[in-house]
Formats: sequence, structure tokens, C-alpha cells
Amino acid sequence: MKKLPDGWKFVKLSDIANISAGGTPRRNVREYWNDGVIPWLKISDLKNTYINYAEEKINQKGLDDSSAKIFPKGTIVYSIFATLGAMGILEISAATNQAIAGIIPNNSLIDTKYLYHCLRSEKNNILAKKSHATQDNINLTILRNHEFPLPPLPTQKKIAAVLEKAEKLREWRKDADGLTDRFLKSMFLEIFGDPASNPKGWIVSNLEKELSDDTQNGLYKPATNYGNGVPILRIDSFYDGQISNIEKLKRLKCTKEEIKKFKLQIGDILINRVNSLEYLGKCGLVKFLIEDTVYESNMMRIRPKPEKLNPTFLATFLCTQYIKNQILGCAKKAVNQASINQKDVNSFKILVPPLPLQQKFASIAQQVEEVRAHQIRSRHHIENLFNVLMQRAFSGELEAK
Repeated sequence: MKKLPDGWKFVKLSDIANISAGGTPRRNVREYWNDGVIPWLKISDLKNTYINYAEEKINQKGLDDSSAKIFPKGTIVYSIFATLGAMGILEISAATNQAIAGIIPNNSLIDTKYLYHCLRSEKNNILAKKSHATQDNINLTILRNHEFPLPPLPTQKKIAAVLEKAEKLREWRKDADGLTDRFLKSMFLEIFGDPASNPKGWIVSNLEKELSDDTQNGLYKPATNYGNGVPILRIDSFYDGQISNIEKLKRLKCTKEEIKKFKLQIGDILINRVNSLEYLGKCGLVKFLIEDTVYESNMMRIRPKPEKLNPTFLATFLCTQYIKNQILGCAKKAVNQASINQKDVNSFKILVPPLPLQQKFASIAQQVEEVRAHQIRSRHHIENLFNVLMQRAFSGELEAK
């Protein structure tokens, strides 16, 4: 075990906090849920550092007749089932389900914000102890027995203050990234109008009429064919119109005929045809290729006519709520997933504004992409600095000022 500075010591979480899990009133007893006034947290509510809202509420009878309990303001809530290690600090009194542990710090021994950041820094060490028997989980014994460094209380407060400032920087970076994403969407609406109402009177066409080649599903091969060969674009390679890390794609053994049939071209757009309903129809634009690259079977490729549709315009259009509504209208639903086929995609109603206007938008999008690339580099730099800062803070190397 590493040596700590004078005045520091290793303690178990149970030495400085009271730890217990929540519970769930029976769902089929509406009496427990009607007119609820007690916030009742699920893992999906643990989105921010400070938590002051719960999507659902229970009433006093639901609390009394279940293992649910009210955790006070200042409790650190920590997910112990499924999505592990999600956490936050309560700004309200709230109950939780059994997938969340409430950690109530003894503030005469430990600063709440220090403990929060310490638990974040220890996340991987805690998760390394998880059980795989049924589903990923951390039992309360693991949490209670987990050891971490504890400096004197004044030092804790100084460390927490430094990390809070660093956290603010990360939040500002995230907010700026969100503004960039919203800017491009707002520019699309400003230039072309809302596709649903088409206020500028653009030509409306079926997508199939504006393609230079037939819509085509991708290539399926067994897992034993992966490892060597040509890069293959998979469903996890793109989101919201953007393809990422194309240089890190998995590789697939393909014949020359398969490569000829399924290889992508710059300007192609890929549409996901099988997924959960939320992500069904997500698309990605091929902007560059390093070598011949194919695409997998759960997506389809469309190739717009260059004289009618700019690929950047079309990829952005396919990400609009207008298209999403069309997808929802034709999706074939099954257990935990849904699908669309080539006929569905070909029948999409799209707007066809004048090509120069599409190209103007594409030029703006390119400038936004350059800004976004800079933001990504900045975000990675900030994350690296924050991680180094955390390591130094909890090893006693941080000179808090």
C-alpha cells in the first residue's frame, strides 16, 4: 500500500459514512404511487453532480410498506446494479430504488464533496470487485469495505475546492460543445425551414428518385472472419450523422467480389436498419477513406445523385425529427428492437432545395466541423488534466492553494 503524507490515513468507507440501499414499492399497487410527494430516484435520474429532481414520486404508504427509505440532503447516491458507479450528491431529500446505495457522510470526519470526488477517482478500483454471478453488481459489503485515503478535514476541503473549479472547466467545455451542435441544427432550419411544414416551398421527392444507385444492405460474415482483411464500418462507428475513428475500424476477410460489391465511396450515407427504436435509422456520412472499406449487414448504403443532393445536406436532413417520425411510422417492432427495410428508406419524403443552397450549408457545416475538431482536442486535454489532478489530489501530491 502506498505511503501517505503525514496526517493522512487509509479508512474504510463504513468508518466515515452510513451506507444502505433503497427499495421499490410494488408497482402493481397504485395506492403506493398515487399522489406521490416523495422523490424516488432511479439510475436514469443520476445525470448530474447535484441531484434535485426525480422523474417518479412515491407516497408515505409506499415508503412504509417497502424497503425504500428517505436519504437526507447531502447524501451521495451511488448505483450498484447494471449501470455501475453513476453517482451524485442530493440537494433534496429523496428515496431511491434498490439499484442505488445512499452514502451518508459523517461530516465531522469527512467533507461531502471530497468524498464525492474520491469515489469518482476510485470508481475503477471499486468496479474491479464487482460480482458477475447474475448481472454486474456491487454489493454493499464491497462499498463498506472499500479503503481510500483520508487527509485532515481542512485539507479535504482545500482539495474539494480545487477539484470543484476543475469540474467547472469541464462543464464549460461541455456547454460549449452543446452550443456548437445546436448551432448547426439552427442554421439548417434557418436556411431550409422546418421540413415538416416546408415554409419555403422546396420540391418534395421520394428519396429513391434522388439516388444514383440502388439502396443496398451491408455484408454479413461469421465472427470467425474478423481479425484481418479490409476495414468494416459497424453500427458503433457513427452517430448523429458523424462517423468517428475510421482509422480504428475492425477488419474482415473479404473476397475481391465482396469488396467490389460492398466497398464504400466518399459521399455515401449509411443508415442503421436494425436497432432499438430510439436509435433506429441513425445515419453517418462517409467523408474520407484510408483504403477500401466495407460495411456490415445491419445497415444500408444510399448514394445520392451529386447533381441533385449534397451529401452533407442529405445526411443532416436524415437526422431531423421529420425523418425520425417517418421511421417511427414504418418501423417493424420486435422484442427489444425494431427494423426498417430498403422499401421504407426509399419511400422517405425529402426536400430538394437548389443545389447551391445545399452547398452553402455544407460549407457552413465544414467550418463547424473544424470548430468541433478543436473542441474534441480541448476536451481530451481537459479530461487528461483533470485525471492527473485527481491522481495527485488523492495521493497527497496536490498543493492546494
